[in-house]
Amino acid sequence: MQIFRNNRNNIGAQGSQERSGAATLELAVAAPLLVILVFGAIEMANAVFLKQSVNLAAYEAAKIITRPGQNQTLAETRVSEVLTARRVSNYTLSFSPTVTTATARGTQVTVTLSAPASNLSYGPLRFMTGKTVTAVVKMVRL
Repeated sequence: MQIFRNNRNNIGAQGSQERSGAATLELAVAAPLLVILVFGAIEMANAVFLKQSVNLAAYEAAKIITRPGQNQTLAETRVSEVLTARRVSNYTLSFSPTVTTATARGTQVTVTLSAPASNLSYGPLRFMTGKTVTAVVKMVRL
């Protein structure tokens, strides 16, 4: 029994160094993967947030522009308010057809809102560069 303990103690000192080297190697392999995973998740969360923001702003614009007596300027103002509150600064808004107070009831109005995904990209990894988020909402003028 005594011989076994001595052998284990001798192996233990050398094994401790081997385990330390293995842990360093595991960290060197796993750390970059974890960093990519974390920043990728943040980037995707920002993309989902942007998509929801664009959808909400397009819906709000369609809701306003289809009301009786309302016009395109009020809808554009509402889109600006919603997107400014959500820190989206660059976007493109279009209405089809152009709506004025004289637009007939029952006319289908299409609101198209687009924003580049780089609006909410903050991390060192930018997976959404060059992508555009678009929302299209159709409503009938009341």
